[in-house]
Amino acid sequence: MNTTQLEKLGTFAELNYDVCTQIYQRFTKGEVIPKLQFNKQSGVLFEDPHFTYLFRYIDEFSLLYQCIGKRLEQHVQGEFFYINNQFDGDADEADEHALKVQTILLILARHFEITGRNMAQLSEVSLGFNEKDLFEISQNEEYKAIAKALRFDSWDKAVGFLVARGFVYATSTNHYFLSSAGSAFCENVLCAYRNR
Repeated sequence: MNTTQLEKLGTFAELNYDVCTQIYQRFTKGEVIPKLQFNKQSGVLFEDPHFTYLFRYIDEFSLLYQCIGKRLEQHVQGEFFYINNQFDGDADEADEHALKVQTILLILARHFEITGRNMAQLSEVSLGFNEKDLFEISQNEEYKAIAKALRFDSWDKAVGFLVARGFVYATSTNHYFLSSAGSAFCENVLCAYRNR
């Protein structure tokens, strides 16, 4: 440990252990922590206090996660935090989750493109996507096979996977939109797909 890291250890006493535990629990469930969350009851976006806390104590959290073999990552464009494994030992599960997220987002984007809609609409609270879109996706034989390969019983379950991890917000029954993390991740996936 270098001198700067040792100095940071002293600031750990300032951290709220309950908040640190809540943040860690979110990360261990595979969630990202975006700057903005969506309140389903009021229909408004609000600043996630965990994002603010991570941002305020980024050096302390970076060191903390480093000590347990993780890397705290901040995606500046998408305005969210996530953790990565520092070593390849646990990469299989993380790779599986990433594959699921990327595939679902790519299919949503492809569906939007095929139906002649602007990709930016996926991230609009008032537009997003709904049960009609999921029904149309679920009727496609190729997409059915992909859902099965990803071990999802239905496309509703696939979208639920994204909601549980903070990539998508549910605004009401069967209406969704991409979070900033989902939007940034989708853009990265599309760029990679187009550049292959």
